[in-house]
Amino acid sequence: MVNSQDGKNMSWMGKIIGSAFGLLVGGPIGAVFGASVGHQFDRGLSSMGQNHTLGNQHQQNIQAAFINASFSVMGHIAKADGVVSPAEINMAKAIMDEMQLTPDQRSKAVELFQAGKKSDFQLEEVLTNFRHTCRKRQDLIHAFLRIQVQAAYADGTLENVEEQLLLHMCSRLGISRFEYQAIKMQFQTQHRFN
Repeated sequence: MVNSQDGKNMSWMGKIIGSAFGLLVGGPIGAVFGASVGHQFDRGLSSMGQNHTLGNQHQQNIQAAFINASFSVMGHIAKADGVVSPAEINMAKAIMDEMQLTPDQRSKAVELFQAGKKSDFQLEEVLTNFRHTCRKRQDLIHAFLRIQVQAAYADGTLENVEEQLLLHMCSRLGISRFEYQAIKMQFQTQHRFN
């Protein structure tokens, strides 16, 4: 049986995907609408998880893989141009807030971000694990890429080294160049609009 705390810890996935998509498509109002739709999705998953312990464990594994990949790769991208800016750190904190991470999860996310900045960071291993765990969840793979595009633009510019990293991630995660360009254009449009 799933306890209520587990249910609360699992309640961010739909909201983050919904708000990220909504923000790209409809700006701040779209983000609110997307988060609302995502919340309904989360509620459905939560009730399913209470009836299926095995499904709940699988869901927790997917969420852990998503958090691990998202924050460690975010740190890697932030450090790619040589300097981690305050804007990049603030963006990582904002995503932690959006995901409604518990204090323990937040602490882990900070550790992951720091690990991603190190010169010996194992990007290939992280991407391989993430793709393997989330291979049937293309929505999460796209949400991961949107977060990384947002991280790359956090300081206001997309450096060549950052774009090369993003393109490499796309090839490793099975995201076409067309899909990447569409996500990037959506973000650029929204960024200019705001």
